[in-house]
Amino acid sequence: MKINEIVTNNFFNVFGENLLQEICNNGILKYAEPEKIILEIRREIKFIPLIVFGVVKVMRRDGKGNGMLLHYLSEKQTSAIAISYAQENKKSEIRLQAESVVTYISIPAKLMNEWFLKYESWRQFYFKLNQQQISFLIETINDVAFTNLEFRLLKYLEHTSFITKSSTIHKKHFDIARDLRVSREAVSRILKKMEQEEIVTLGRNKITLN
Repeated sequence: MKINEIVTNNFFNVFGENLLQEICNNGILKYAEPEKIILEIRREIKFIPLIVFGVVKVMRRDGKGNGMLLHYLSEKQTSAIAISYAQENKKSEIRLQAESVVTYISIPAKLMNEWFLKYESWRQFYFKLNQQQISFLIETINDVAFTNLEFRLLKYLEHTSFITKSSTIHKKHFDIARDLRVSREAVSRILKKMEQEEIVTLGRNKITLN
């Protein structure tokens, strides 16, 4: 399918006609396999990925290789944080990593300020994304500060299931622990308890919500 058809089919009710044409003229259709890094920390932001299909993980990492899940991106979304950095010509402070097979449209970052001035639909798109993603970050902070790990883990699994549209989550215990910034042993212990309570069914590198 050509980029014109993909843009029209997926974003006709999101952007105005002139902006849709600009996306077709300037965007490049790209694909990413699971775990492929789309945007890396401390790198210049040369493009903004507009997600057509699949799920992208947004992460913050420190200089010691530790990371934490901030939120996910799915169809018809992009990172409001990345747009903000691009507008200020700053290097990225987040990592965007494919969680599944991802199809996205790569849009030159240099267009962000221009589109903000020219297109009301782009401004509305950004403000909506920004509100959604800030709300998720605040919720994550609240969970870390005020809820126990079992509740956080179940919420993480339920949200991942919702985003991926599957009751089976294909993740290692280590990967979940890294996302939640806790020990793998703690995750494994709680998952075993949840399996005994018939909340989940555990398999090899997969967890199914019952």
